[in-house]
This record gives sequence, structure tokens and C-alpha cells, in this order.
Amino acid sequence: MTNQNSTPTNSIRPDELQNQLSIGKDTYYDDLKHLEIKAQKDENGKAYLTSEQANQVRALRSHVSETGSRKGFVYQKVENEINNSNSGSSIVKTGESNVEVSNSSATTAVVHSEEDIYISETHPTDNIDLDNLIRTAQELAARNIAIPSLIATELASNMEFDDLPEDLQEKIRIAQDAANPKKHQPKLIADKLLKQFRSRRAS
Repeated sequence: MTNQNSTPTNSIRPDELQNQLSIGKDTYYDDLKHLEIKAQKDENGKAYLTSEQANQVRALRSHVSETGSRKGFVYQKVENEINNSNSGSSIVKTGESNVEVSNSSATTAVVHSEEDIYISETHPTDNIDLDNLIRTAQELAARNIAIPSLIATELASNMEFDDLPEDLQEKIRIAQDAANPKKHQPKLIADKLLKQFRSRRAS
């Protein structure tokens, strides 16, 4: 193991890694905290990360880029990642899936869970077509409004008088009585008026 007071050849400075990953200091330190990584310091007191630590940060960034969240990230070091020169790639098992990675990066970050949020953590509105998104939402809203109405109409067309509650049955009886009053039969009245009209026209 390399002495902490000397800078190992296989290391990287924080600012260099931040530039590589296009992240700011806050994101960088949050990543270290999430990974429980503590940066090393050389004999001049300058911080650096080992190659393995840097690979963990790269893998986490890749996971966040794909899922929009640090949640669910698992890092597993590829065994013999440097010494295995006869293989162009290695297979890393992460949960139920195998992820192929190159020996140059030796990282794995493709771990998905049901809680993953597929929105960029730093740029949540990137790659969103607002007009298309609003149209999709409107179509869903229209569908949600229309479907219950269509189903209700279909149900109503198949219901009979006995399927109705008493209050609605009573309303129907009132409407029927109004259309066909017992004391004043519309047909009889209409016939009488028609006879009067024809009689006047003939005279």
C-alpha cells in the first residue's frame, strides 16, 4: 500500500476528476460522503483520490446520470481488473443482472430499483419537450374524464326500472303522471279539439 505522505503514481486530484465528470465541488463532496470516501493527502498536504476511489465516483456519476438518483447504487470492484490483460472486458454481477465493463474503467453502476427516479438531479428539465409533455398530459386528462362518462352511459342504457333506487323511481312516476294525467287524458282532449277544428273548417 502506498504511503499516505507520498503521491502515488496511480492517483487523481479532486479538481481534475471534477473537470472530467463536469461536476461542481458540492456534488463532488456529496458523492464522497455518499460513498464514505475520505480523500488522501500527499506530503504537501494536497488532496488526491486513489484510482479505486476515483472509479467509485465515476461509477456513481454514471448511475446518477442513468437513474437521476444516488439511491440504489452499488459499487463492486472488478477482480484482477489491471492484471487481467488477456481479456478485453470483464463481467460484473450486480444483483440480478450482469454488466459488461472495460478494463480501463473497471466500474459498475447499472443498478436499478423500483424507487429509482428517472430525472436528472442537477438538470431536471433537460431533454423535455414542454409542448409534447403538455399534450400528453391533456390527452390523459381527457381520457380520465371521458372513460367514466362512457361507462356510465353504457351502464345506464342497460338498466331497468327495478335497478333504480326508490327516489329515482318516484321521479319517473311523477314524470309519467304529468305526461298522462288520469283526469285529463291527452288523447281524448286532442281528439275533441281536432273535431272542433274540422267542424269549423267545413262550415
